[in-house]
Amino acid sequence: IKTFANWWLQTYLFHSRYETLRRMQFFKHLSFVLFLLSTLIGFSQDQPNIILIMADDLGYGDVGFNGNTIIKTPHMDALARDGLIFTNFYAGGPVCSPTRGTVLTGRHYSRYGIFSANVGHLPKEEITLQQLLKEQGYTTGHFGKWHLGTLNKEISAKGEKRKPSENYAPPWEHNYDESFVTESAVSTYNPSIGKRYFNNPYYHNQVIATENLDGDDSKVIMDRVVPFIAKAIENNQPFLSVIWFHTPHEPVKAGLEYKRMYNEYSERKQNYYGAITAMDDQIGRLQSLLENLQVDDKTIIWFCSDNGPEGKEMSENLLGSTGGLKGRKRSLYSGGIGVPAFVKWPKKITPKSTTNFISSTLDYLPTIVDLLNISMPDDRPVDGVSLMPMIEGREKSRSQPLPFMHKGNAAWIERDLKYIYRDGDIVEIYNLHKDRFEENNLVSQFSEKAKEISNRIMQWNFSCKKSHGGADYSTDFTPVNQWRGIDKFQHK
Repeated sequence: IKTFANWWLQTYLFHSRYETLRRMQFFKHLSFVLFLLSTLIGFSQDQPNIILIMADDLGYGDVGFNGNTIIKTPHMDALARDGLIFTNFYAGGPVCSPTRGTVLTGRHYSRYGIFSANVGHLPKEEITLQQLLKEQGYTTGHFGKWHLGTLNKEISAKGEKRKPSENYAPPWEHNYDESFVTESAVSTYNPSIGKRYFNNPYYHNQVIATENLDGDDSKVIMDRVVPFIAKAIENNQPFLSVIWFHTPHEPVKAGLEYKRMYNEYSERKQNYYGAITAMDDQIGRLQSLLENLQVDDKTIIWFCSDNGPEGKEMSENLLGSTGGLKGRKRSLYSGGIGVPAFVKWPKKITPKSTTNFISSTLDYLPTIVDLLNISMPDDRPVDGVSLMPMIEGREKSRSQPLPFMHKGNAAWIERDLKYIYRDGDIVEIYNLHKDRFEENNLVSQFSEKAKEISNRIMQWNFSCKKSHGGADYSTDFTPVNQWRGIDKFQHK
């Protein structure tokens, strides 16, 4: 671009005949060229491509970079080694839909009524990451699971109880240029086969997909991601690609080639382990694409899971691993909300880095907004924080608490301490720095601090309740569901 500009200016000066006219037109055209240069150079250099990958029900201990020695995840392990591994990263909630809302908004899900899986929807009034990036010239795509509202006003994967018309909120009405999504979970192999798919098909840009739906579901998803990214690079346009795999959510199945990798294990484990390795292969395919298109060094890749692994903690034959963390999916203990995570950011993050900095899916939007120097349109509450100070070595601990709420219970992480709020009071306190597996309850040692935190949880809770009622929006707003947080009568 600079070479072309120099050539243009020299040619223009050489061919201009009249001195005064030449000077006037020179500065007029120079301003245009400088504007063009700043725009194009800005897109190509200052605006990194952003990829947000999320697995579904993948446990903290289900990946090699967190110590698993059975499940083969070489591509994820390589990406993690090339970037920053989070050892203290949390999903926004203990189940899937709530966490997914936090990724796109930076706000706790109770503020907009997604209290649990298949409950509520993402309101159009919410400011989302894809909306902000589109305004910066990005092309935006969402692939895989959606789970933030229905995709059809007439039918839903969960039937009439899902209220498909009231909760219609597809990605194509939420600032995505491209989308290939299902409303909720489908089989991780041959996803279009079976009763589950009948009311839960893949929609490709509003149209039900009918082709290329056989085989591993992670490949089916990546087959749509690849052309989206290739087109963006061809058009010299920065992109946001949100890739939410279904793996290893039930029904979890693997193709024969992947099951054979684990033939010494039960068929259930063959399917579980094989599906994860199949997903890993597609993540490797994605990385190869970026390298072949020569945009690897301009692309930030974030990876995490939406919550801990499925299954009750005391059940036999559990598939997913929490890596020893207490609790599983649906729990506010670390096994339910603590998830595997890394970020690969060439030229910004030193490879083979690890951090125990308390981080969350709530932090994606604030971090990216901070990175790109984007001003938020209003001052509505945002529950996440920017991780840029941590990444740049300017901050060693989280600047504000990390809140959780689920079915009237809450958890609150502040510095090294985690507080569990249940039945109207703080009933458990753990030092996560010294007691990672939440075995030593310190509530008797922090009785006064417990009262203080209990009141702060309630203040935050009622801030969420105000948001749920529409206080953060400039338009008239009526929530589609009732408030499901903590009420005063529950608080002591």
